Amino acid sequence: MFRSRPFTYVLALSITLLLVPAGAVWAHTSWGLHGGFSSNPDQFIVGPHLNLDPIAENLYIVPSGEVGFGDHATTLSFNGDLQYRFVVHRSKVHPYAGGGLSLYYVNVNGGGGSDTNLGVDILGGIFFGEMNGRPMFVDAKFGLTDRVPDWKFQFGFNF
Repeated sequence: MFRSRPFTYVLALSITLLLVPAGAVWAHTSWGLHGGFSSNPDQFIVGPHLNLDPIAENLYIVPSGEVGFGDHATTLSFNGDLQYRFVVHRSKVHPYAGGGLSLYYVNVNGGGGSDTNLGVDILGGIFFGEMNGRPMFVDAKFGLTDRVPDWKFQFGFNF
């Protein structure tokens, strides 16, 4: 654990952007919003994400950020997820599985201090609505380390 500084936020954003190949950023990238709930801390979470072109067949990098409210704390999370989207024949729904790294900042309300951690998650979900031009997803993310929330359940959409 280390103390948070504004430099940490800039570093997290820079790392996230470096994970995105330059050509993919401008090709067919869409962005969207997602929201949901997390456990430990028990919070409502909301934030933006990018839906990039695949880096290999059915393999996607999905950078995102979130702010969380509740459980006497405010949190910020910068995520770099890797998703494998399965092909289901004759279906417009794509289940996916993956994992990622999260830079997770916690500020305890009422002068309780703050902390910044790096954690690891696994995730699974369903990606749908791609055919009508409005991709959406529902997913669950499980923290593999005690440095991130135990789980997150999210719904998101792209513009």
